[in-house]
Amino acid sequence: MSKKKLTVSGLSNTLTHAGIILIDQQNERRAILRRALNDFNYRILTELTDCHSLLNEVEHFNPDILVIGTDIPDQQTLKQLVRLHTMSPCPIIMFAEKHTPEAIESSVKAGVTAYIVDDIQPQRLKSIIDVAYARFQEYQALRNELDHTKTQLENRKLLEKAKGLLMQQKGLSEEDAFKALRKMAMDKGQTLAAMSKSVVDVWELLAAP
Repeated sequence: MSKKKLTVSGLSNTLTHAGIILIDQQNERRAILRRALNDFNYRILTELTDCHSLLNEVEHFNPDILVIGTDIPDQQTLKQLVRLHTMSPCPIIMFAEKHTPEAIESSVKAGVTAYIVDDIQPQRLKSIIDVAYARFQEYQALRNELDHTKTQLENRKLLEKAKGLLMQQKGLSEEDAFKALRKMAMDKGQTLAAMSKSVVDVWELLAAP
């Protein structure tokens, strides 16, 4: 799921009309968060009392940020956040009445960007959201860079293995094996990595007992 681009350039700048899903079972605390979000012109897309339908709501509304109020995060909430973090990550700000080291650690592992303990100060909400969003953006950039590096390494391994197979089966030099792979890729309109994988897959299929 693609995320919308927001206006952010540093911690002090503004998230322009960010769409937010607000989650809190406690009416009074949810009302405080609602008023604060409205005061700063955030768009509350929907309000939930629990996370049971969170994935469906995220898919439907495509929020920029989640704001969660809770006494302390339970296992059901954390499981839903883990799934969300895998399928459609977004900044998550959690306001908790209580905390334990285990609760904070579990929340961070589940994708919570900011864990605020017993401190709902409406005047600070905007700065908390700005910082959380900036942290999320930085984390996503690092994650994307890591994924790109892993993909490059995997593609390089496939290329080397495919070249080795061609050199072994057809008696080619390393340079000629590379040229052969490149020509096959061009002829089939595929990337060199995709062609290398095809060669390796075919060889493994033929070599299987």
